[in-house]
Amino acid sequence: MAKAQYMPSSVYRYIFDKSHKQQIVVIALTLSLLPLAPIPLELQRRMLDDAIANSDTDLLLKLAMYYLLALLVAAGLKLIVKILRERISARIVYNLRNSVYYYIYTVLPPSKLKKQTESDDMVDEGAVVSMLSSEVEKLGGFSGSAISGPLLQIGTLISILCYMFWVEPLVATIALGLYSPQFFIVPWFQARLNRLAANKAVKVRELSAFIVENAEDDLMGKAPPQGFLSVTDQILALRIKFLTIKNVMKSINNVLIALGPFGVIAYGGWLVIQGEIEVGVILAFVSGLERLGGPIRELTASYSQITEASMRYRILLDAFPEHMDAR
Repeated sequence: MAKAQYMPSSVYRYIFDKSHKQQIVVIALTLSLLPLAPIPLELQRRMLDDAIANSDTDLLLKLAMYYLLALLVAAGLKLIVKILRERISARIVYNLRNSVYYYIYTVLPPSKLKKQTESDDMVDEGAVVSMLSSEVEKLGGFSGSAISGPLLQIGTLISILCYMFWVEPLVATIALGLYSPQFFIVPWFQARLNRLAANKAVKVRELSAFIVENAEDDLMGKAPPQGFLSVTDQILALRIKFLTIKNVMKSINNVLIALGPFGVIAYGGWLVIQGEIEVGVILAFVSGLERLGGPIRELTASYSQITEASMRYRILLDAFPEHMDAR
């Protein structure tokens, strides 16, 4: 039998411990994507203000070629990053399943297994089935983008905002002010979603345990017993509450994201009329805000995934009093 190892208390430490070499490669590729984010915005502005405004066909074609090249390079790098992330996630799910099985059936001595009566099983098969199936799948699915995902989103936000402040600081300040409330709203909502998700995970384990612990002959041909109905009713109530809060949060975020282009076009348009900036600046800013909307939504989703993964990992560790790991 392999020597028992302790599982880290942090989900990030576990992920990096199991995939640090692959994570470093993904992080390096992610960092190479960041300088590419503002390039299309600047090329759009130059095409409108320099090439089209001056009827310079040669410059327009040259800038268009650069634009297509930047898009193709970014798309290729993103494809490679996505494939590597999926491979990391698959490997983490594999490792987590091994760790669950290793602890429950290999490391844990029978003396530490609790039995209420002599007829009880030493192992709660329902909880084990739940952990081996849905729980590790959801936790491992997050691991591929655990580091590179937030890094790409935050880096993209910073690079685009820096470009916007370089072109026109005041308009960029207005756009940032319209977007910034999301960074306070999301954590507030997410704390409530995490509590609901944790309660739901526990109830799903109880449901799995109920099915495993009750003999098939006792359930066939009969109405669902009260124990089953009670747990499913609780899961339904938790799910409805979870989805309601989640949809309210998404609706607020979408409204705030939609306000960004409105503020830029309204105030930027006034500056164009006053002759203080060119139309190309507004085009670059509107495109920039569209590019900011994607990372903001993904960053919100990443924050939800990070907090949910930490919660799921903590619940998983609670099932391992010794925090043993398979190596």
